[in-house]
Amino acid sequence: MDLEEHRDERGWVVNPFDHLETTGEVSHCHAFSVEPGCTRGGHAHPGRNEEILVLAGRLEVRTDEGAHLLDTSRLQILELGPGEAHTLTNRWESTAVAICWSSREKTGYGGPDTVGSGNADKKGLDDR
Repeated sequence: MDLEEHRDERGWVVNPFDHLETTGEVSHCHAFSVEPGCTRGGHAHPGRNEEILVLAGRLEVRTDEGAHLLDTSRLQILELGPGEAHTLTNRWESTAVAICWSSREKTGYGGPDTVGSGNADKKGLDDR
C-alpha cells in the first residue's frame, strides 16, 4: 500500500496510520533496527496481521510468497496476514530502521502470539 508522503529538502513525513481510520486500533507497535548483514524475524503471528514500514535504509522481507524490497525511495506499507511467516534482512551497507504494528486481531484466536517458522536465516527464530 503506497502512502501519501510529503517531501522537501529537509526529508519526508508520512502518517502510517491514516488507513486505519475505520478500525481506530493499533497494537503490538514497535520500532527496530537491522544492522548490515543481519536478519530479524523467522516467525509468524497466527492471531494477528503485521504491517511493516521502513523508515531508513532498506530491508528485504521474505515471506512464503517471495521477497519484497522496502526502502524510503517509495514509502509503502507491507501488510502480512495472520500466520504469514516472515524474515527481514538488511543486505546493504547502512543500518535499516522500521516500524511494525498490528491493526487486525483474529477473532477467537487463543494461541501463542509468535511462532517460529522455517524461513529464518542467519539469526534464528524470533530474534528481536
